[in-house]
Amino acid sequence: MKRDEGEVKDLAEKLKQGKLTKEEVLAEMKKRELYHHTGEPVPGIFAISGMIIWVVLCFFPIICVMFNLNIVDIPSIEIPGEISIIAFIFAATMISSLFYSVHLREKRSVTGDENIVLVKTGAYGVVRHPAALCGLILFLALLIIFAVKLPFTVLSVLGEIAVIICVYLQVLHEEKINIRKWGDKYRQYVKEVPRFNFIKGLWNLRKRGN
Repeated sequence: MKRDEGEVKDLAEKLKQGKLTKEEVLAEMKKRELYHHTGEPVPGIFAISGMIIWVVLCFFPIICVMFNLNIVDIPSIEIPGEISIIAFIFAATMISSLFYSVHLREKRSVTGDENIVLVKTGAYGVVRHPAALCGLILFLALLIIFAVKLPFTVLSVLGEIAVIICVYLQVLHEEKINIRKWGDKYRQYVKEVPRFNFIKGLWNLRKRGN
């Protein structure tokens, strides 16, 4: 079977040889419909939709108070102070990891999110979408941290579920583009590194190291 080397191999080689500039590579990627948000009516439509749903559901009790709407009495869940402190530490860690992941990706990118080199080091050696994973955990941590001012209700849980589903759809869309970009190299990466399961990812990384 002929090896699938992906659709950006020639661009990566020409960029390395100085035959193309980053701007020319980016223009060619758009021409080949290999840019990050190919096929989306709005860039990041899935993730953005999830965040909008999250805001509406999580802030619904406050919105009712602001506009004096007595729609329904939604019981809130009491969050102990110790849990809020743990969530704050966790959120700070996730923010640091998020910025590191973005920096690592952009360091090897053509521009912004547009990569022609498959990054498999650092956080990308543990999970395939570290920035998305950090974002998901951060959304949950923020709900717990601000539970004093922002009631944690069943709507908060539904909002978190909505974010998870929408971000999952976003990364599925991205992975379809990545398979076209890197072919068998990305398929092998999928086998070695899980999408979000960082515990399995750390275990796999340890096995690869051995």
